Amino acid sequence: MKTIIACTDFSASATTSVLYAAALAKATEARLVLFHHFNYPVPATDLPTVFPNIFVDEMAAGLGRRLEELKDDLAQSYPIEIECVVRSWDIQSDLEEVFQDKQANLVVMGMHGQSAVANALYGSVAASAIRRGKLPLLVVSRGVVFHPLKKILFPFDDHGIPNTETVHALRDLALAFDAYIEVFTLFDLKKTPELVPQGGLSAAKRMLGTLLSGIRHGYSYENENAVDKGILYEAARSGADMVVMIPHHHSFLSNLFNKSETQRVAASITLPLLVLGENAKQTTESED
Repeated sequence: MKTIIACTDFSASATTSVLYAAALAKATEARLVLFHHFNYPVPATDLPTVFPNIFVDEMAAGLGRRLEELKDDLAQSYPIEIECVVRSWDIQSDLEEVFQDKQANLVVMGMHGQSAVANALYGSVAASAIRRGKLPLLVVSRGVVFHPLKKILFPFDDHGIPNTETVHALRDLALAFDAYIEVFTLFDLKKTPELVPQGGLSAAKRMLGTLLSGIRHGYSYENENAVDKGILYEAARSGADMVVMIPHHHSFLSNLFNKSETQRVAASITLPLLVLGENAKQTTESED
C-alpha cells in the first residue's frame, strides 16, 4: 500500500478516521493525503460576479490552513509523508480524480451521528461512494483505535468477481499485516440453498482462492436467516479486526440501504468496514 486518502470535515468522527488512517499509513509505510471538500457557494443575484471568486479563494485558503495545521499535528506522532488537498466542485468526482492523480490505494472516511451508519452508510458521501463502486472505501466509526490486523472477516455470497482489481485493497492489507482472511458464507436452507456447502468449493470460491493466492485464508459457513445477525455474531465470535464486503446489488451490504437494516446492523458495527469497489481502477502495483 503506497497512498491512503483520509477524508475530513474536521468533525469528531473525522478525527477518529484520520488518526486511524495515519496509523495505518505509518504501519504500511504509505503516504497520507488529507482531503477536504467544501460546497461551492451560490452567490446572490445582486452581488458582483467577482465577489464569489474572491470569497471561494479565501475560503479555500482558510481550509487549506486548517489542513496544514492538522498535518503538523499528525507529523508529531506519525513520521510519514503527508499532503493536503482541498476541492470544491463535486465531491464524488473530485475524490475519484484525486484518487487517480495520487495513485491511491484506499480511501478512509468516518461515520457520523449517534447511529453511526444511519448517517454514514445511508444517504451520505460514504453511501454514494459505495453505490458508485469505484473506490475501495474504509469506513471507521467513532472511537475505533488502530491496531495491526490479524483477522479479516470477508462475507462472500458466491457472486463472481469479474474485476480482479476489486480485491487489491484487501490483498494489500492482508499482505501488509500477514492477516488471516476468513471467507464467510451465510446461507438459509429455504431462501439460499445454493449457498449450502456441498463438500467442495464453488466456482466463485475457487476463483476467489486464486485472487487470494499467497495470503492465508480459509472458508466458514453458517446457517442463519438474518444476515445482519450472522455477520455481527461471526465478527465477534472470531475476533475479527475488520469486516470486508463487496456491495453487490443483491448482497447484504446493499440491504443496508433499507432503513430498517441500516439502523439495526450498521449502528452495531464497531469494527472498521472495508467496502471494495466493484468498478475500481487501480493505477498502482498493489503487490509490491
